[in-house]
Amino acid sequence: MAVNIQRLCACSLALFAAIVSNQVQASCGSTYCSINTDWNEQGNSRPGWSTDFIYSYSRADTLRSGSDKISADPTAYPYNTGIETENLRTINQLVTASLDYILDEHWGAMLQLPYVMRNHTHSIGDPDPALVTTESFTANSLGDIKLIGRYRWDTGMDNHSGMGIKFGLKLATGRTDFVMNTGVLPDEVSLQPGNGSTDLILGAFWNQNMPGSSWSWFTQGTIQNSVSSIEQFRPGNKINLDAGTRYAFNNALSGLLQINAQWSDVDTGSAAFLSPLTGAAGSGMKSVAITPGVTYAFTPVTQLYSLVQIPVYQYVNGEQLTYNYSVSMGISHHY
Repeated sequence: MAVNIQRLCACSLALFAAIVSNQVQASCGSTYCSINTDWNEQGNSRPGWSTDFIYSYSRADTLRSGSDKISADPTAYPYNTGIETENLRTINQLVTASLDYILDEHWGAMLQLPYVMRNHTHSIGDPDPALVTTESFTANSLGDIKLIGRYRWDTGMDNHSGMGIKFGLKLATGRTDFVMNTGVLPDEVSLQPGNGSTDLILGAFWNQNMPGSSWSWFTQGTIQNSVSSIEQFRPGNKINLDAGTRYAFNNALSGLLQINAQWSDVDTGSAAFLSPLTGAAGSGMKSVAITPGVTYAFTPVTQLYSLVQIPVYQYVNGEQLTYNYSVSMGISHHY
């Protein structure tokens, strides 16, 4: 099957939008949006199995308040001795293995297995600059597994346009017991590879691929809502909206361009961060990003792809670290 019919590789990469927060006793955790690197999930492709392996990287080291960039100062408050000051960085690396099965022209399912590699550093404040110290956190572990089903139906135009719905779960499989270099658990659940929450995922999508044209396009939206969580922490709801286009230069090489928008509600529970100074939430954000990329098919069933996401708008509650770009590369194969 020609690559421009088999895949659009329209990757919904709002990647990591790293949510690490507040200048004083900040929330250090980070989240990422759903990753879709296989147009078989939406397009009218032949039945069978496919696999996808993707590596993603993001570095959160830009502190913001609202939409403004700011600088943190661990000596700013005369009473902040021994209090965590979020002013350094969080590096997120993620390797996601996906197994997709298409039953027929309507039904399909995908299993996503993420492996999280996270490194975080923050300062411990003191009015005396010579007494400011740092703490670090490293976690390498399986994250929260996702299982997502879908139903697609054609909307006419000789089966080259379709729409559908997605439904599934994010499971509480990621570890929540990694400790700081000091040997104690971090205060923030959101820093761990897993957050202890089981989430319901619902979404809808539309795609079109016209024969004889080099252009294809898609749009989709998903909502993720926690239906079961640990007593101390409930992650905020998430909404992702994505739209993109693909241009096939030839049967092997294609260019991709997307617009990705994300909204995350504030976390709740006793382990969710609230500023000790104002009581305001230090989690939740809104972002819009553009994601250009390329995909190259070595064979009709195997291809490599690479994408770069660049945020054009970021707004955070409280004070949080944000990222300036994220990169992703992967390989997919249809059996």
